[in-house]
Amino acid sequence: DYNMLVLMGEMRGDHTYFEKADEVSKGKCSKALRMLGRHHFYKNEFEKSIEYYGRALKINKLYPDIWFAKGCAHMRMEDYKNAIFSFSQVISIDMRHVEAWANIASCYIVTKKFFEAVTCCEQALKCNRRAWKIWANYIIFAIDTLQFYKAVHGINTLLYYD
Repeated sequence: DYNMLVLMGEMRGDHTYFEKADEVSKGKCSKALRMLGRHHFYKNEFEKSIEYYGRALKINKLYPDIWFAKGCAHMRMEDYKNAIFSFSQVISIDMRHVEAWANIASCYIVTKKFFEAVTCCEQALKCNRRAWKIWANYIIFAIDTLQFYKAVHGINTLLYYD
């Protein structure tokens, strides 16, 4: 049975068990597909990773971590439109996912959508006021968009946050 193959693959750290589980389940074992997506992601095979993550998400769309990993794979391939879509799916499941907001902001910066990046940083900071890297980006993006009052607020927050 394919569940046993997935278990063996996890125990032995061997992706061939996940491939066999995918074959035996006729593409219906979401966990095997997620594990294959992860395997290919860590081998920097982002197209294959996206393919497997996509197949897993067709079975069950409520895995924010898989949407996040898929978004990261899209970012690595410089496919920012699909990265934003994937990270947006994370946020639709969990609005407090700071890293998804931050990655959307990064995608917007690369695509020269600075105002959108500022807004995403603001959302991320609502979730985690102590994230100094996001504050630093927020300040830079606010300056880039000539929203100096936001930059000053960010600087004050970084300097006087206890």
